[in-house]
Amino acid sequence: MWRRPVVTILMLIIATILTLPVRAQQKPVAPTFRSAFCSGGVPTAGRRSETAATVANAPACAALALPAAPQQNQKPFTQHQVQGMVRDGFGDESGAKLIEQRGIDFAPSEDFLQTLKAAGASEAFLKALRAANPPQPASTKKPLNQVQVFALLVGQVPSHRVTMLVQERGIDFEPMDDYLQEVRLAGGEDELISALKSAHVTKPINVDPALQAHQAEVRQHVARGAELEKKGQFAEAEQELRAAVRLAPQDSDVHYTLGELLWYKGEVDGTITEEREALRLNPNNDGAHVDLGAALGSKGDWEGEIVEEREAIRLNPKNDVAHMDLAVAIGNKGDWSGAIAEEREAISINPKNEAAHANLGVALGSRGDLDGAIAEEKEAIRLNPDNFVAHGQLGFALASKGDLDGAITEYRIGLRVNPNNDVLHSNLGAPLAAKGDNDGAIMEEREALRLNPNSYLAYTFLGAALGNKGDWTGDIAEQREALRINPNNDLAHINLVVALGNQGDWEGDIAEHRQALRLNPNNGAARLNLGIALGKIGDWNGAIAEEREALRLDPNNAAAHYDLGFAYEHTHNLRDALQEYRAAYQLDMKNPVYVKAYEHLMKKVR
Repeated sequence: MWRRPVVTILMLIIATILTLPVRAQQKPVAPTFRSAFCSGGVPTAGRRSETAATVANAPACAALALPAAPQQNQKPFTQHQVQGMVRDGFGDESGAKLIEQRGIDFAPSEDFLQTLKAAGASEAFLKALRAANPPQPASTKKPLNQVQVFALLVGQVPSHRVTMLVQERGIDFEPMDDYLQEVRLAGGEDELISALKSAHVTKPINVDPALQAHQAEVRQHVARGAELEKKGQFAEAEQELRAAVRLAPQDSDVHYTLGELLWYKGEVDGTITEEREALRLNPNNDGAHVDLGAALGSKGDWEGEIVEEREAIRLNPKNDVAHMDLAVAIGNKGDWSGAIAEEREAISINPKNEAAHANLGVALGSRGDLDGAIAEEKEAIRLNPDNFVAHGQLGFALASKGDLDGAITEYRIGLRVNPNNDVLHSNLGAPLAAKGDNDGAIMEEREALRLNPNSYLAYTFLGAALGNKGDWTGDIAEQREALRINPNNDLAHINLVVALGNQGDWEGDIAEHRQALRLNPNNGAARLNLGIALGKIGDWNGAIAEEREALRLDPNNAAAHYDLGFAYEHTHNLRDALQEYRAAYQLDMKNPVYVKAYEHLMKKVR
């Protein structure tokens, strides 16, 4: 009994959606995810995982292994180290003493404290956290200058967030009408204009007229760059910002702004260069730390990103973007609990942060809370109906709950906003094929490949849709192309298995199964079908072993019970065969194959 697992085409969706944390609307990002804590274990790779904590908590392990005397002048505990203390059983009075001695480098929200309490933290531990005073960096108190306002707008920081910063920190200049007009052209909304007009102004004590004129010239280039960037004229915007850099090579904010623009141009290495220069000139530039971290993360350096985002938060605990980006990084390392805590912190700072809501949806979905995921994606869409990534992530959550029509609707809405997004086209193809619209799926996957010829997932989806129409040769060709691009795509190996099996190439089928299982030993569908393939070549003992493993992974898999019974019957173990047929029948009483097998063997055994 050969079958293509129904879950295959839907399981693929997660691989595409999780490559797009919502900051992808703001900055390019890369995929992956998992880890171990204080156990000497080696972090492992995976996508939907629950773990104790992230490897970034390792410093907490070392700290807890040594008496922490105050005179050692150790660094304050980070938020993740505090989480690790509770997980490791130090959320009691002993941990409270450590908190009192070393302090913390963050402001604990009430949500965070309640999370620790639920994890076992004592009242003494929580009291110590509430009493601890995080450092108040001078950088967060300095008023914003004219260039910094434009730097934030170039970085596509929402106008509401820039308004919050103006209200919180004030400005060091009198905003004239021409400046306010430049802010409008750069994307500043009425709320920001009003905030600038009413902001607390703290001017420098001594103003050099020549320096003031020079700064005005720099500002004009930055403002013009911001305006051009808003219009999508990136090359012209870069010319303006490079002119500003030539005029002010020692200005950290100008380098930071150029780094932001290069990010949107897809020049990640250029971003890293400019943000490092910005930090060389001003190590307290929290925005530059955020952008450097995001750029490192886009290259797969999650540890590097975590370091930078945490430094940004140390400098400015109210930087919601830093909390959000830190969540993306630790989520990519498999620490979904930590990611959820950081996204919630970002939202508590800025409830209008649509990206944090959307990313929180991904983290909740990865913990199996699909209702929570759906609620957060809908909130992101309420804040910005044109957030195409949130529409895509909502589509995935709905598909995971079996609402294929709802998923198709969300993918189509996302494509109306951004018709050139290959990921959305590819993901739309999956539920279409699952509903039997293979022609529609093929059309979407081919459009995805037109937009991105290197989309290995689109090749995987396309092959599956062709195979569903009986074109096994086409299926094999597409799966092999997917594997050429990404040899570690276990789902392409599974789909190739199906195609080879349907062509009778059992040796090739078995080889692909073993490749898929090498990449993902817990793939129950692969175990089940490998058992079938081994049975086809007469290796019934091997078939029994694989079906047993499939049932260990999913004890309620009716197909695996049936296939195990089939294998037992061929080894003349009729009583065990009857037991497995009965289990399959009880799990799916409407399946005629299971009914027939069970009733037939029941008569023989009696």
